[in-house]
Amino acid sequence: MTKITTKSDVYSFGVVLLEMITGRRPLDHSFGEGQSVVQWVRDHLCRKREPMEIIDTRLQARPDTQVQEMLQALGIALLCASPRPEDRPMMKDVAALLRGIQHDDSIEARKAGGGATEAGAGARKWTDPKQPISPTKLMALAQPSQARTSS
Repeated sequence: MTKITTKSDVYSFGVVLLEMITGRRPLDHSFGEGQSVVQWVRDHLCRKREPMEIIDTRLQARPDTQVQEMLQALGIALLCASPRPEDRPMMKDVAALLRGIQHDDSIEARKAGGGATEAGAGARKWTDPKQPISPTKLMALAQPSQARTSS
């Protein structure tokens, strides 16, 4: 029997985030036999296909800043859904990363949102939410950590 841990909760959150971004169910028949939304997104990015194709078509017409935020959330979802539990961030770090995506550059808004918290410091080791995420970085996040370290 599988043991439920905080790291498995983080994985589940990553799957839910992928569902919201892609508009697809965790096990969609369009993915192919036995493939999940997590594997579908990873495969898509590893084949160096356009990351925008992953985003739900109903969301693609949003302003460019919002689309960039969705791509950053996609990167966070991939961190959460890492195949190795030890590579997954803590949920407080996930929350800090998600808060950091907001494109409100005012210092007061960051103070009110708790942007300079301890969780924010821990979250920086995974990604900088203030920087646009490139397709190359998304592809790197899509690969299991063993493949990333050996490249």
